[in-house]
Amino acid sequence: MMAKLRVMLSTLLIVTFSMQVMAQQIKPEGIEVTGKGAVFIDPDIFIFSISLADRAMTAAQAKQVVDEKTTELLTMAKEMDITDKSIETTQMNIRPIFDRSAQQSANLYQPSLIEVSREITFILDDFSHYDPILDKAIHLGVKYISALKYQTSKADTFYRQALDAAIKDAQAKALRIANKLDLDLGKVTHMTEIPFNVPKLIMQDSLMESSSIALSSTPGKYEISAQVSLIYSITR
Repeated sequence: MMAKLRVMLSTLLIVTFSMQVMAQQIKPEGIEVTGKGAVFIDPDIFIFSISLADRAMTAAQAKQVVDEKTTELLTMAKEMDITDKSIETTQMNIRPIFDRSAQQSANLYQPSLIEVSREITFILDDFSHYDPILDKAIHLGVKYISALKYQTSKADTFYRQALDAAIKDAQAKALRIANKLDLDLGKVTHMTEIPFNVPKLIMQDSLMESSSIALSSTPGKYEISAQVSLIYSITR
């Protein structure tokens, strides 16, 4: 019974493989070209996170300082008309800090300090708010500042533009090839949209340390690309 089952499985695998090979080999005849297109835009959404932290003998003491820093930063954000939906805050993070070099073996696992931290994420639609928030965070004693991420709220629209450009590029290539070979192009018999950097919504700067923040930041351009493959029939 087992031998018969193995034979049936082997036969099924061979048939499946043969069908895949035949599918790859059967392609419409004609001129096949690949076209690429891209659009360069200005991002309109800016995302970054800030971590505020403090260390103290007790979690309550550290939490009080972090709460005060958080309140001060969020108050400034509200004064800049940054809405609550543009700000995300995480729960407190509590981490014991051990100093093994100064501890006796009897209390080896007794922390010398407690670190409390909280991460705040800003989702801005006005880039002019970026530098003031960073300056305030550094003044408060920020633990770290994440890399700045760029995003566009019109990704679908811009991707369609890139796709149109890719199709035009492919059409131009096909015409050049046909003219060189003295052929007449027919209709498109096959088209494939190739996953080539399809809406890559987030573009990231190199990681910024709080000690190297520029006094004035400027967002760069943002690229959305598309790629297609066309097969044209030939009419001689």
